Amino acid sequence: MHTENKDEMRDKILEAALKRFSQFSAAKTTMNEIADDLHCSKASLYYYFPDKNGLHNAVLAKVGEFYFKGIEEAVENMTSGAEALRNIIKHRHDFIKKFCRLELFKILKDGPPAQIAEAMMEVKKKETALIAKMIEKGVQDGDFEVEDVVQAAELYNQALIGLRFSVLEGIPHLGEPTQEEFDMIISKQKKLAEIFIKGISK
Repeated sequence: MHTENKDEMRDKILEAALKRFSQFSAAKTTMNEIADDLHCSKASLYYYFPDKNGLHNAVLAKVGEFYFKGIEEAVENMTSGAEALRNIIKHRHDFIKKFCRLELFKILKDGPPAQIAEAMMEVKKKETALIAKMIEKGVQDGDFEVEDVVQAAELYNQALIGLRFSVLEGIPHLGEPTQEEFDMIISKQKKLAEIFIKGISK
């Protein structure tokens, strides 16, 4: 089997798993169901992924690529640093809402395994770097006054994440958050954004 064919099959498995996980959740999806969707044997899936956890982690990595692609596009097309800082909240909200059945919230509440925890640290670093570009844009335009752009980006990112966790602590279930719970998170994050933007504005 050629490498190109292997890559194509791996991508098809990931697409099928993402579709299943997004619709029914990862916990309620079996490897047999994914194999049936692809008209292949379960053994074929295990050739590419050791188990369902391995497949789940690969799917999370794939959607992570979607997430950063959206933020990178927003950074490239931003008209102002302040607007970009506001828009990242909506982008995060839309992303989590779309992919929450991948058990993102459950992973956050349960405490992620080492592999996922390491990946999440990388996510934070990438987010901070992109937020720093947003703040730098505001500085260059004369809208913001910031001595340490990276430190400010870290504080903004950590504050947004902290608000999400504080809301999650009050959610008794581990499943998909309700619309009210989503609205509560984004409302608090938007208020934080306005306080932060006002604080660094000239």
